[in-house]
Amino acid sequence: MTPEAGEALVRDRRHLHAHPELAFYEFETAAYIAERLHQWSSFRVRTGVGGTGVVADVGEGTGPVVLLRADMDALPIDEPIGAECVSQSPGRMHACGHDGHSAMLLGAAGQLHAWHTAGELGGRVRLVFQPAEEADDPEGHTGAYHLIQAGVLDEVAMAFALHVNPEAPLGVVDLWTGYAMASCDVFAGTVTGRGGHAGYPDRALDPIWLFGQVLTAIHAIVSRRVSPLDSAAVTVGRVVGGTAPNVMPDAVKVEGTLRAYSPAVRQQLAAEVDRAFQVARVLGGDYRLDIRHGEPPLRNDGRANQVLADALASLSPHVRVRRQPFGMGAEDFAYIAERVPAALAFVGCGVEGQASTLHSPAFALDEGVLPLGATWLAAAARTALARLRTGTLADNADREGGPVAW
Repeated sequence: MTPEAGEALVRDRRHLHAHPELAFYEFETAAYIAERLHQWSSFRVRTGVGGTGVVADVGEGTGPVVLLRADMDALPIDEPIGAECVSQSPGRMHACGHDGHSAMLLGAAGQLHAWHTAGELGGRVRLVFQPAEEADDPEGHTGAYHLIQAGVLDEVAMAFALHVNPEAPLGVVDLWTGYAMASCDVFAGTVTGRGGHAGYPDRALDPIWLFGQVLTAIHAIVSRRVSPLDSAAVTVGRVVGGTAPNVMPDAVKVEGTLRAYSPAVRQQLAAEVDRAFQVARVLGGDYRLDIRHGEPPLRNDGRANQVLADALASLSPHVRVRRQPFGMGAEDFAYIAERVPAALAFVGCGVEGQASTLHSPAFALDEGVLPLGATWLAAAARTALARLRTGTLADNADREGGPVAW
């Protein structure tokens, strides 16, 4: 990557970071990205795809398409004053690195344009700048769903994405074949008793007490109902009940999340949460429970993951690769990975001396990750095209759940 291209990467990231927009409202972000893409004549750019999505195709012919995806939306978080290129929009912050993801994909666009112009691309590549990875609409759909409905996967044979990781230093990459991130389902329940005077609890049916028994059953799901060999997490994140210290309420409302690494465990968690709420009925109360299914578990295809690994090795042989799943977070790239062979990797971006995590006001990004991510995405696309064209994709699916070959 030329020094000029590297400087453009930093400018793009800092502009996007300073002007964050929330899910489904990435209008200025999309306009900026589209304007940048129009600088390369080889791209056919579409805007307003699946909402505010931007899709750009490069390459000719009728062969398979390789898709590269970056997300654009920010989070409803206040960024501390004094941070580098601090958010100019109070209450909004790129605390998950989506500004970096979009900048890296713009950097990859420049390289793909150069290859296409020189006749060295070898096929067709589709760049997708996705809205709304962090939130869903009233029907429970995130940005990836809307893009798929808009046809972005038409003719796509393989897809790739990268995600920054502030808890790992620059030069560390996480790769994993098989299930690498969790599903995320949300449950909302109401435990109903019978309200009354706090001084006469025997004349009422305390829903807070009822919920206490339900909560004990919920907290036992992972430790006593799910196999110790499976990954799962059940978290109660919100409990609302009561209006005054001397009034026993009629009901308690509760919300939480269910996360799993496999479809089977995902179904089991939903059944077990319903079983836990049934404790309220055993004790004389009642309940209502709604489970809204979100992102499925992210499964990295063995062939696609091998492309990522080989492309990285050809660029940066000294990068340290950790062969491990990415944790219990969720990613709506999983919707794409359900439909086409796909792989996502985590890339270290931690700033030395700064404790940083995703979705935190303290999130920080070492901009040295930008050229690595940009060149890696471009190389992965060209490598995939060559192997799809020649039928030489290496399939390590027999190592399901294990690391890629290296």
